[in-house]
Amino acid sequence: MRGGWVFKSAVNTICLAALCFTAPVLALDPTQPPTGRLAADAPAEAAASLHLQAILRGPGRASAVINGNILRVGDRVGDARILAVHRHAVVIDREGQQQELHLSTPIIQTSRTQP
Repeated sequence: MRGGWVFKSAVNTICLAALCFTAPVLALDPTQPPTGRLAADAPAEAAASLHLQAILRGPGRASAVINGNILRVGDRVGDARILAVHRHAVVIDREGQQQELHLSTPIIQTSRTQP
């Protein structure tokens, strides 16, 4: 019986030592920004880069998906306000300057002609 107890103690000691060496690696949080970047920089970067992802059209109302948010005319995203939603672009006002966000060119062109 004594030999089994010594073996279990040796295995437990080896496992504990391995855990101590790998603990700093396991403690890294993948949801945190990489080291060297300030978390305060992220909102400024998000506000600076707006990506038009889709334009949704309904009866009498159009909305746009910008950075994952569904927005209508008059809504704000970051420091920009939506002025107009067109067929392939959105006009925004950012600090008194108007800018257009365009959809990327579709990869597949439809064969239907539109009136």
